[in-house]
Amino acid sequence: SALWAPAVDITDEKDQIKVKSELPGMKKEEIEVNIENDVLTIKGEKKEEKETKEKDYVRSERYYGAFHRAFTLPASVDTSKVNATYKDGVLEIALPKKEGAKPKQSKVEIK
Repeated sequence: SALWAPAVDITDEKDQIKVKSELPGMKKEEIEVNIENDVLTIKGEKKEEKETKEKDYVRSERYYGAFHRAFTLPASVDTSKVNATYKDGVLEIALPKKEGAKPKQSKVEIK
């Protein structure tokens, strides 16, 4: 099996940072999400589908095996309120920002 790393999108929104990763064909039980020392880790293993009848492949582009992705989180993330969901092969992790880290706006009067 080849080494692979699932694609990840990270967006910085007003109240939170969102991490989305495509993990097609995996069950949520095969995925592990951890935060330790301000490092977000996503890991798991995509198992190859075994069939009783052997097939001769002309081309195979799907990846199988273990993966591990790690991202250092900014200090503005409230790690106690992180939420993860997995639906239709997409893992989405919401990392809420601490109250003091959220951008504040105030209207400036023009004179």
